Amino acid sequence: MKKLILISLVGISLMAQEYILNISGDKPSENHIIKLDLKVDADGKPIAGQKYDIRNLKQPKSLKILTAPGLKGTLKDEREIIVYYKTSLDVSGFKIRNLYKVGDTRVYGNEHNISIRFDKDHYQNIVSYLRYHNIKQDVIDDINNMYGTWKELE
Repeated sequence: MKKLILISLVGISLMAQEYILNISGDKPSENHIIKLDLKVDADGKPIAGQKYDIRNLKQPKSLKILTAPGLKGTLKDEREIIVYYKTSLDVSGFKIRNLYKVGDTRVYGNEHNISIRFDKDHYQNIVSYLRYHNIKQDVIDDINNMYGTWKELE
């Protein structure tokens, strides 16, 4: 029984690979380098549906990282890594809240050093953005990790 458990643990640990995410944006507070262990499939591509909430950054206070299967109608063998955080925007003295800054990139194979750039635009409807990128409803229901369903990294 102990050998079976040991073999299972070794098999599980071999299915995760370290990725280095070079995240950049227009503001210095958006530039981060994050090392993350993502579960991968037999082809060495990240498995879709992984959710991470990075909480040890000064700004933004909570950076979300998602893995997705790729856009509809595109190559079958691609994966996507999506990052986003909640922010606000000052326009003519008015503060617009509940906006999101997002960035995404496609992963095709065994690349482990990945660059992601935040879009210059702010998104008010993050749900439609995530649905466009094939994110499932259970992730959208807990978009801000209010229910604690994301893996939190400190």
